Amino acid sequence: MVDRRYQVFISSTYTDLVEERAEVIQAVLELDGLPAGMEIFPAANDDQWTLIKRVIDQSDYYVVIVGGRYGSTTEEGISFTEKEYDYALELGLPILGFVHNNPDEIPVGKSDIAPKARASLAKFRAKVQSKMTKSYTGPADLGSVVSRALSIAMRNLPREGWVRGSEAMTPEVKTEIAELRAALADRQRVEAVAAASADEIHPEFEHGDDEVDLMFRYRGRYGFEVEEDDFELTYEWDEIVTTLGPFMIDEASESSLRTRWGSHAARDARDNDEHISKMEHLTFEITDSSWGQIIVQLRALGIIMTSAKKHGVADKGIYWTLTEAGDRYLVGLRAVRRVSGEELKNE
Repeated sequence: MVDRRYQVFISSTYTDLVEERAEVIQAVLELDGLPAGMEIFPAANDDQWTLIKRVIDQSDYYVVIVGGRYGSTTEEGISFTEKEYDYALELGLPILGFVHNNPDEIPVGKSDIAPKARASLAKFRAKVQSKMTKSYTGPADLGSVVSRALSIAMRNLPREGWVRGSEAMTPEVKTEIAELRAALADRQRVEAVAAASADEIHPEFEHGDDEVDLMFRYRGRYGFEVEEDDFELTYEWDEIVTTLGPFMIDEASESSLRTRWGSHAARDARDNDEHISKMEHLTFEITDSSWGQIIVQLRALGIIMTSAKKHGVADKGIYWTLTEAGDRYLVGLRAVRRVSGEELKNE
């Protein structure tokens, strides 16, 4: 019999339920489960909702904890917790809801005070309670309740789960891996030929001090309000190469490059916009369209190409590296030229 481990997605607000989440994570681990939730998400990422959906897609059970806060809201006006809950419903995942037994006893510091947030929380609580839920009074009690409920769900509603690679290695999987390795080898040969022929960048495309307008999506706290909006910044192509190029001397994942460029843009926005400069917890994310524009232009110039390095079969990320011409171009931009004594005299 194949030994399966079930992944459990844990959904809730965070800062007010840190202890509760820790108890639930411990309960999942004691059942030999795999806890998943916001603890595994990076503080800044390319597309947080895409990542959240992917993790929920991979989960076998969904646990939602409702305390005294509704949580930060998305651009649709609903909290991330409620959006996760609705998505789990849409997928048909087994949902286990846990609601605080007496929300009036929750400390003020862990409760919503604003009437709008309280009203949204009440509606969400009612939505969760419209299905089978369990109540809890505190972190330790919640851990026990979740453990019992999950144990019953795993017994009565068995799911696909995760298995050890050695047990999952069927003849079909072995054939697929061999085909993937062959395809990867072909791709590496093609890219090696392309790299060898890329002696110079292609100056017929915009580069150097030519400018490009790029669109970003920012999110930050201004006073007591969380703001999210679009913001346009203009850059010279050489600044883009100078900023991102050093990270691609070896190779860099596309997600890490987008994150670095977002941080770079956030600093520029703070320097050029008084309103944004006063925001807290500011994050900047370049839009897919603008990022695609950067990638296409740098490829057209012959500065970057996809990396030929091997990665795990499970790694579906895209990795970029400099071409030989791109490396020379970057050196010309970033290297500090030594000034001779004769040149100094003539200045």
